[in-house]
Amino acid sequence: MKHFLLSLVIGLIAAVIDTAPMIIRKMDKFFIISAFFTWVILGLFIPKINFVSISFLNGIIIAILFVLPMAFLIYKLDPKGLPVVIVTTIVLGCAIGFFSKMFIK
Repeated sequence: MKHFLLSLVIGLIAAVIDTAPMIIRKMDKFFIISAFFTWVILGLFIPKINFVSISFLNGIIIAILFVLPMAFLIYKLDPKGLPVVIVTTIVLGCAIGFFSKMFIK
């Protein structure tokens, strides 16, 4: 249970970091909700899945695989927004992987 709660907190922090600029820019609430829950779920999944033994790289890989299907929709709606989503995915995936290794594993 302790690991679940720590994973949830890490995911919530990532979700707030990702959605705060979206809220400031007054983006559509469904985009914000989608991004928020994506990072909460990734916070739960990244510590449990091991593709590679390097924690931050594992986090990046899982985050990219998770966000990839949405990337096509994002590109269709806003092609200029896709690079921001990719960079954010890499940075937050790396952070979740790193902090998961530090606090959970």
